[in-house]
Amino acid sequence: MVEGSTTGPLEGPAAPDGWRERLTALLEAYAKRPRPKTPKERAEAARAWQSEMVDARVAAPGWPSAVGGLELGLEDQLDYYRMTSAAGVPKHPNPIAFIVAPTLIVYGTEVQKKRFLEPLLRADERWCQGFSEPGAGSDLASLSTKAVRDGDTYRVTGQKIWTTQAAEADWMFALVRTGPAGRGTAGISYLLIPMNSPGIDVRPLRDAAGGHHFAEIFFDDVVVPVENLVGEEGSGWSVMRTSLGHERATAFLADEFRYRGLVDKVFALTIDQGYADNSLIRQELAYVETGVRAIAANSARALDAVLRQQDPGGVASVNRLVKSEFEQQLHRLAQRLTGSGAALSNRSEGAVDGGRWTYGYLMTRASTIGAGTAEIQRNAIAEQVLGLPSHRGEGTRPAAVAPGRPLTAPEEDEAALREVLHKALASHTGTEQLLSWATKPADYDIGLWDELIRFGLPGLALPEDLGGAGASLRLLAAAVEEAGYALAPVPLVPTLIALEVLRQAGAVEAVRAVCDGATAAFVVPVDDGGWVVDDRLPTLDGTRLSGSVERVPGAPVADQLVVLARENATGELVLGTAKPIEVEIVPQESVDVTATIGTVVLDGVEPEIIARGAEVTRILDAARRLAQVALAADSVGVANRALALAVDWAGQREQFGHLIGSYQAISHRCADMLVRAEGSRAQVLSAAEFGPDDAEARLSADIAAAAALDAAVWVAENCIQIHGGIGFTWEHPAHLLLRRATANQVALGRPENLRDRAAGAVLARLS
Repeated sequence: MVEGSTTGPLEGPAAPDGWRERLTALLEAYAKRPRPKTPKERAEAARAWQSEMVDARVAAPGWPSAVGGLELGLEDQLDYYRMTSAAGVPKHPNPIAFIVAPTLIVYGTEVQKKRFLEPLLRADERWCQGFSEPGAGSDLASLSTKAVRDGDTYRVTGQKIWTTQAAEADWMFALVRTGPAGRGTAGISYLLIPMNSPGIDVRPLRDAAGGHHFAEIFFDDVVVPVENLVGEEGSGWSVMRTSLGHERATAFLADEFRYRGLVDKVFALTIDQGYADNSLIRQELAYVETGVRAIAANSARALDAVLRQQDPGGVASVNRLVKSEFEQQLHRLAQRLTGSGAALSNRSEGAVDGGRWTYGYLMTRASTIGAGTAEIQRNAIAEQVLGLPSHRGEGTRPAAVAPGRPLTAPEEDEAALREVLHKALASHTGTEQLLSWATKPADYDIGLWDELIRFGLPGLALPEDLGGAGASLRLLAAAVEEAGYALAPVPLVPTLIALEVLRQAGAVEAVRAVCDGATAAFVVPVDDGGWVVDDRLPTLDGTRLSGSVERVPGAPVADQLVVLARENATGELVLGTAKPIEVEIVPQESVDVTATIGTVVLDGVEPEIIARGAEVTRILDAARRLAQVALAADSVGVANRALALAVDWAGQREQFGHLIGSYQAISHRCADMLVRAEGSRAQVLSAAEFGPDDAEARLSADIAAAAALDAAVWVAENCIQIHGGIGFTWEHPAHLLLRRATANQVALGRPENLRDRAAGAVLARLS
């Protein structure tokens, strides 16, 4: 029989109304308490805190109200975790319990829910996970622990290993074989096993960090009531997969805030250890900042899918891999920052920060092993998400979504926009059509441009009173991504950048002209740091400009030029507009054959001045964010098109009698391409959602742009590699993607410089 609960059941749904007030009051009371000092005191305090949360009815933000949860939406859950993270309250002492919890919520009987969920939430009972076995680690379908039906009970015999917190656990949720012996998912059942049952032998194992966090467990004819079966007999594999998908979607959201705190501690460690000005360290810092933001963006998208009753599996699988490797990257950097202190054990006197970073470095070696190795995660992404052939010769499953398309279904308006644009672009962007632009370095597809104008571009995100459509920056980013995906041979990004400069300057007539169909280009020198504002600028003598600017994207086809210059007499920055007919534009041959680029010679031109002095600096600072988001969105499109081409080829090309996508060298490369392409998409769309006055807007744009610009080049390079010789031919579109990615990578400053600026911003904030 199932034992009785140690506490009364949660009666009725928790009312979400007033949850903020209840939680705030609880957090304020917590802030006034003395902090526990010893590990034992901290454990007791954590358990007590969970009970307080339950009593206040604020303990389960994402659970359905029917089982005592708050059933909060995405934004409210984000606020919930922000509040609890900022307060520094104890974490649940048994996080593994939140893998079995959603399983019980979805598949458990009413008796099981009432019996287990509240003690789990209060941490009155601890759980461990019985999945891995000596012969079935990452290959979990090979498990052999058997459960033989005997009337109203099962008799369990076998062994589990690498079981975290097993020595302290009251219960285990386990996968056992109730069907015939052998490899396969059929006949596997999901069983709840009391750890105090006769016949269970728990033997602790010492880990690489020196602790005893996991154990091996032996079952010798252990009797378990049939009523402890979760779901139907033989359906344990699907029960496990559904619960893990949900757990990854929701748990990663909480992890985002924990990781944010860890990243800030590593930045603070950088300052304390005197590395804040080390350029190599700053690059590494920017990478971990990128990682924590990628996890946050992916987590939000996965949870949003869950809340919309959609499967988060694809993005959750990607995030699982990203998270595990991020943990290692973060702690590797932290240990590096301890300098020669890395030579000391975490328990040694004199260890930096009490040895926490050495301990963390050693412990996170398990991050890419536990719950499926990184290699198995890549297999799952390649075969279950991308739809590549099984490496075991078990055929090919349908892809979760078409490779290259968003892993989580967009909102209705974004989905409609993508579909319409995708179709409109397709008729203009066949490979032969794109290659033909290589012979026309001063031309663009006017017919396609007219279609985009009718669609609402480039003024999609501008207010209606300026001639725009009043859409969000996120929708604009999605539209630009589609243009990048198709390699649209139009000056969309150069026009968007010039348009934003004009808008920030208040040049209303010029803005409306561009919204009505005029193309535009921003005439400004660019170096590795971005837009140049020093003596390399053209000069204004009286009313006339002099000087020239090379490598101006979109200049040969621009109807409107926006020029940044410096006034000779005052040294002030000036911003003006000029008509192409009044200047000399010398086309240059762009590495991107679908784009135009050229030198603008301004000698004797009289511009219309639209801004001067400090106002110009403000305009540039304000316009830079949209410029970065637009350029990054184009690169996201390029990366995802390269991914789609690679996966398609890997699924049809045979070598040595097998489809090349079945070889892990290829499938894992494709999985990594997806991680980079989808991660950059998530970050760009996230950056687009910040308001212009948000303190995070510029930092987020820097990080997202650096990630997207690098991802496009890397994914395009790997697309060519996967195609082999055919990918290196002129007639194949892979090189066109690499060319576009390469041009984008230098259009607004190098990614390394963007990362350095982002790292500097975080360091300055923490200083």
